[in-house]
Amino acid sequence: MNHFERSFTIKKPINEVFCLLSDIDQYQNFLPFCKSSEIIEIKKDYIVAKLTLDFFGIKNSFVTKNINKKNESIIMDMQDGPFKSFLAVWRFESITDQSTQLGFKMDYELNNPLLEFAFKKNLNSVSNLIVNAFKEKL
Repeated sequence: MNHFERSFTIKKPINEVFCLLSDIDQYQNFLPFCKSSEIIEIKKDYIVAKLTLDFFGIKNSFVTKNINKKNESIIMDMQDGPFKSFLAVWRFESITDQSTQLGFKMDYELNNPLLEFAFKKNLNSVSNLIVNAFKEKL
């Protein structure tokens, strides 16, 4: 099992940050590598969403069950996709009225060892691109 973790500050109120990260339908319009994003199912306690990503010519789709706790966390548990296992969590913490600390943790294992090697090798640079895309959208 592999682990990835990072945190950063966004100079926006916690509610704005949470709303953007939970607006999965819009990911395809601003996130790098995201070719499509859709909500498949909405229930009282969770959302099922599908993302299709294209990392350097390797296209994969995955479905997650997301449990959103407003302005606190988004827990993503993989239901289908290229991962043998996948669990990720966004954590939100208000620093000031206009500043939010955002943490991301992910435990994962991919089905394909070559894909896993490429994923691990590029994870830091890809995560920087994604973080910057969220910051610019806000």
